[in-house]
Amino acid sequence: MNSIRTRLLKLLPEAEETFGFITKEHRHIMGLQKEHYMDAVAIASHGNTVSFNVKNVLIKKCIANGDYQQTKGVRSEQRIPTGKIQGFRKFDKVSYSGNEYFIKGRMSTGYAILMNIEGSKVDLKPIPKFDRLERISARKSWIISQKTIYIYW
Repeated sequence: MNSIRTRLLKLLPEAEETFGFITKEHRHIMGLQKEHYMDAVAIASHGNTVSFNVKNVLIKKCIANGDYQQTKGVRSEQRIPTGKIQGFRKFDKVSYSGNEYFIKGRMSTGYAILMNIEGSKVDLKPIPKFDRLERISARKSWIISQKTIYIYW
């Protein structure tokens, strides 16, 4: 951002530069929690009160196109399967027990490690098996999830 900031401000005369301490102050005045989308609201509104017309926000995260770690072990003697295991790949969007998750890791024994959109591992006991998962969508370069926002006034 530092390399293009001055160029953007010259090209777009209606653009304004702001700083984190200003955004934080506006967010506190408005009574919003610390989230990236709430920071965007605080920046766009200049600290003025806003009314939210939507209750859901779309969260997108970019993921790598490939599986860059190919082997494991002290001398790289064990190959890691990078393709599908029982029809599932890493970062596939799946449904398990009525909730949506993403596949973080897979075991050749038929188990999957699941994560949420933030990338945090979900501790599920017992660890879910592939036959109890339902694939919602295949892996893409972006993982997308919908989140309901709650505004407390």
